[in-house]
Amino acid sequence: MHCSIRAVAVVLVVALAGWQRLEAQTRAHPDTVAIRRLANALADDSMRGRGPYSLEATKAARRLATELTRLGARPLVGRSLLVPFVVPEHPTDTVYNVVALLAPRHGSRDSTLIGITAHLDHLGIDSADATGDSIYNGFLDDAIGDAIVLDVARRYAAHPGDRGLAVLLFNLEEQGLLGAIALVQDSTARPALRRLRLVIGVDAGAPAGEALDWELMGALPTHPGARLADTLARTHGWVTRATAARGISDVFLFSRIGIPILFPIPGPDWRGYTRAGRDSAMARFDHYHQPADQPDPAFPMVGTAWFAEWLWEVVQGTANSPPATH
Repeated sequence: MHCSIRAVAVVLVVALAGWQRLEAQTRAHPDTVAIRRLANALADDSMRGRGPYSLEATKAARRLATELTRLGARPLVGRSLLVPFVVPEHPTDTVYNVVALLAPRHGSRDSTLIGITAHLDHLGIDSADATGDSIYNGFLDDAIGDAIVLDVARRYAAHPGDRGLAVLLFNLEEQGLLGAIALVQDSTARPALRRLRLVIGVDAGAPAGEALDWELMGALPTHPGARLADTLARTHGWVTRATAARGISDVFLFSRIGIPILFPIPGPDWRGYTRAGRDSAMARFDHYHQPADQPDPAFPMVGTAWFAEWLWEVVQGTANSPPATH
């Protein structure tokens, strides 16, 4: 009898372990190792800052398109995930956005869509800093944003919703939102854009700690996506502040054509940090538009993980909400 009970106990332990692994797979958390790896690769010195009209920016676009293809993404516009465009100031330079569709669970490619954006370019080579470094790597702005978007796409591919997910990775953001302008002005893209019910922008929004307060730029006038983001934030113990759309990121262009947008901006209060501690972390890790915005193995990923999780929750919730989301 003792042996039987022990055997049953072993079976139960094995079954529980298997169930826990299955639950972990079903409710996978953000993969911060993969996020860091991709962000590091995009912001490596060899990418020379992914500057405007550069081969390195094209290389970044191709890398991101390949990653999305591995997830099962298909073109949303035209026949390729790489969508070329030319701006009048550089008529001989073909530049690429990455525009991809992950189909909803029912397989239709004609459903309404949720969009998520980041930009793949940065400043390239410019004036050297005091250390002699002249490569503006753009780790936080916006390589880590691209990697967070890919993480959300990975989770969506594993657990698709009733609406499809459009992944929009723009070039020439640093030159005046030119990649987004090119897409919204492209007549061949208009049928796809009309299917968008919400577009979320991810740009340099990964703080070194868990932010407890967030500005939701684009949440005024209010819309269902904004209300959902606020509700989900409160489940994490955060607060949000709604503001109107303004032209600080690619996602702004979608608000101009009547599509609701969200652009989360972390505030100054972080869990477990004093204000002085937070300021110290910002001084160490946040180097906006400087050569020092480069991969750093000491960069803590806790803020990235919380931000990526929240974005996934908003995408998942909106992708499965009732049809009327305007």
